[in-house]
Amino acid sequence: MKHLDMECWPRRQQFQFFTQLDQPYFSLCADVVITELYHRCRRDKLSAYHAITHAIMTVCHQLDWTRWRIRGDRVVEHERLCAGITTLGEDRLVRFTRVPYCQAFAEFSRRMTCQSELAWKRPGLFDEEGDGDDAIYMSCLPWVRFTQMTNPMPLSPADSVPRITWGRYDSSGEEVKVPVAAQVHHGLADGLHLGEFYEALQQRINQCRHWL
Repeated sequence: MKHLDMECWPRRQQFQFFTQLDQPYFSLCADVVITELYHRCRRDKLSAYHAITHAIMTVCHQLDWTRWRIRGDRVVEHERLCAGITTLGEDRLVRFTRVPYCQAFAEFSRRMTCQSELAWKRPGLFDEEGDGDDAIYMSCLPWVRFTQMTNPMPLSPADSVPRITWGRYDSSGEEVKVPVAAQVHHGLADGLHLGEFYEALQQRINQCRHWL
């Protein structure tokens, strides 16, 4: 982790403006085409849920702004992130757990399976790893297809961890699509940055034959 030089940071004025607002977050939702990934996962008996999570995490490690976090009036940049995922316990109530990222999909998928199994049996909401901001918070709503999504966010102090949610697959046509919603702190990113995120995510998914 490193501290950004706030005096030389090109985004200093935007950061100062948006961090003074009572509600500094904004969100977008866009379709991502997962046709090849979806069919490869079905053919090879892989988890498409794990694959999409891994693709998002890979992209978030490529983009610097997804690794920035606000600490008071300063910003730090994490080198490595965890996937902060939601899963269900055996009581059908939500649990939060963290999965350390690794570049190899097979190992990352194994870690996701292990953490989900532990969360299924765990009575507590959080796992033992705590809830640090070196994460991307993610959840999946496989029951519904949506066109917009918002997440609960603390306002004081403001939380700068991105929230990314995706919904039910749409396989009604030749393409298989999934809605992906991203919610971020406007002090750290603009619409341009989220556009870059969606473009990079689509490219990563299009290249799934090389990493699945």
